[in-house]
Amino acid sequence: MNLRRPFLLACVLIAAAAVVGVWAYRMLPAGATIATHFNAGGDADGFMPKALGLATVPAIGAAVILLLAFLPRFAANRAGLAESAGAYGIVLIGVAAMFLVGEAAIAMRAMDPDFDVIRWLFLAIGILFVVVGALMGRIRQNALFGIRTPWTLKDKQVWDRTQRFTGRLMVLGGVALAAVTFLGADHGDLMFALLACVGGPAIAGAIYSRAIYRQGAEG
Repeated sequence: MNLRRPFLLACVLIAAAAVVGVWAYRMLPAGATIATHFNAGGDADGFMPKALGLATVPAIGAAVILLLAFLPRFAANRAGLAESAGAYGIVLIGVAAMFLVGEAAIAMRAMDPDFDVIRWLFLAIGILFVVVGALMGRIRQNALFGIRTPWTLKDKQVWDRTQRFTGRLMVLGGVALAAVTFLGADHGDLMFALLACVGGPAIAGAIYSRAIYRQGAEG
């Protein structure tokens, strides 16, 4: 599974997040404490010294990207993963982009107490969900990513149909989440929308996979 190009691009995005952190560090006053964690209402409930707070997201992002890049080497059904390399690479880049958005949002909140970190993160999640959903139909049977249920892992046709079905729901969910976020819903509604738009497609996909597997077995 050749992930060299997407891995390099993901590393560039994580490096960009680090650059944003360095820029914010230099802009903030010495000894500043910044908000790094936010509750469901969008209020800050966790704080760190600026150096640690601005270094945390790029550091975690680098660790996650390295983990995602090396996991395929140890996964079962590597042939299926190799056929899904394009989709997996785009997911890798998308995850790195989310860390960049997160770092930029934290930096902006540090400089502007009125900046709504939660809203911008949810908008980015909605966009990422649209992108990933559009790729789901290109994911071949594997043990690492996609909708993996006992039924999709037993039957390649069930796998393919389930990924396409779930992907369409993910696109709709991502569009809905981005729209709700952009239209200015309050944070309580945003949390409900996140749970529905992110969890709904996965649950529906699992149920669908069982239904079509049983349908095939009975037919």
